[in-house]
Amino acid sequence: MTNELLSFNDKNLWTHISNLYSTQGGVYKVIAARNNVRIPIKRFLGTDQEGILYIGKATSFIDRVIDLKKSISPDYIGTSHICGRRYKSLPNVSKIFPFEILHIELIFSATPEQLEKDLLSKYKYNYGEVPPLNAI
Repeated sequence: MTNELLSFNDKNLWTHISNLYSTQGGVYKVIAARNNVRIPIKRFLGTDQEGILYIGKATSFIDRVIDLKKSISPDYIGTSHICGRRYKSLPNVSKIFPFEILHIELIFSATPEQLEKDLLSKYKYNYGEVPPLNAI
């Protein structure tokens, strides 16, 4: 079961996150999707049907997602998030996965470090590598 996708392009993103999670955190996934349909991404050992570009953790979704959105948005120069630095340093990535199709999926967890580790391990087991923006 997957959680609702929230668009980075949505002007009400902060309100949605605040209403859903207040100051809580957990794990988040950056997802490529068009019209709420996830874009499959070919990986070393198969195709990721979920369209996951990055998996990260946050003690507070609001704080971390603000940094993330600013770092990947074409309207900001911010580099406070490693995912955004990687996204902007690889022009072909932003060409194939433009800002307008980037979404975030939030998964509440009282132990975000462990959940992030588990999700990255599972991803690597399934595809032979971590999501593309987690490492270069």
